[in-house]
Amino acid sequence: MGGIWGAFVGLLEQTLLWFSTTTGSVGFGIIIFTICARLIILPLTLTSLRSSRKMQQIQPLIKELQRKHGKDQQKLQEETLKLYREYKINPVGGCLPVLLQLPIFFGVYQAVYHLMVAEQRVNLSAGAKAALENQSVAALFDSNHLFLGLFDLGKTAFGPGGLGFAAPIYLVLPVLSILLQLMQTTMATPRTQDPQQKAMTQAMMFMPLVFGYIAFTFPSGAVLYWVVSSLVGVVQQYFTSGWGSLANYLKFLPPDSGPAGLASLTPVVAAPAGPGESGSSLSAAAQRADFWSVMRPLTETESSAQAEPDATEDAIDEARTQGRLPDNPRRPRRRR
Repeated sequence: MGGIWGAFVGLLEQTLLWFSTTTGSVGFGIIIFTICARLIILPLTLTSLRSSRKMQQIQPLIKELQRKHGKDQQKLQEETLKLYREYKINPVGGCLPVLLQLPIFFGVYQAVYHLMVAEQRVNLSAGAKAALENQSVAALFDSNHLFLGLFDLGKTAFGPGGLGFAAPIYLVLPVLSILLQLMQTTMATPRTQDPQQKAMTQAMMFMPLVFGYIAFTFPSGAVLYWVVSSLVGVVQQYFTSGWGSLANYLKFLPPDSGPAGLASLTPVVAAPAGPGESGSSLSAAAQRADFWSVMRPLTETESSAQAEPDATEDAIDEARTQGRLPDNPRRPRRRR
């Protein structure tokens, strides 16, 4: 396993070297590398965000199942799994992008540590050592080469050789990483929550604090990766769920909690289910009115227009009765 991890870190070292020499800056190389890494896992991220959004939408249905089958745990589990299959939801799908990012994050930590700290360069892969024999490449990773004239990306705030409060500039990136992760987590939760959902949200808030603690002890280059990754995550979350619960804390945010033209994703609960059904279901309009449907051809308009034909007929008859519409001689009036 150590050989596989060593090869993975070596690949990251050479990738960071290539991006850094191409851009002429280690910091910008890390930023572009981060964006490329997020693009690679974008399909999984979108699937995860969509699954999380659906989980929010079906909460009323899950509560109904809990009310009906709360005393029969086996039946409750069966009906819940049936509901997940019906709406094509993977309840653990939201964890996959985070789990994929963790090895990249720790790999970037080691790669930056090996490249930026002179004493650690003995641990570099053979390919990275060969690249650093070029003096112009080695100069980019010199401790005197500061990113934006502010950061030595090999230094930490409170890790080994950390400067602590003597150099407050090195506290900026860890604090930013905490704020951005808290922001994304808050956006991912609905504005209105029951006590159980609030307890889950509070538990989720613990993770950004854990990563924030780690960020204070990691080299600034690795923290820069996490900051950019979190910023990309915030943008993706906004186009998925809008501002979410963040609007509860920042009152100046719009109440519709979404970009212009983004329809509300509030689930619509249908009539009570009959025997053998798993509960109420979301209306077709609620299923289509999300960000993801905008990315697909709009081919479902005909079915929505035919959703309630009887109600449409009654409305036409009522309008004619009140004299707002002329009678249509070709269509006989319906008897009530």
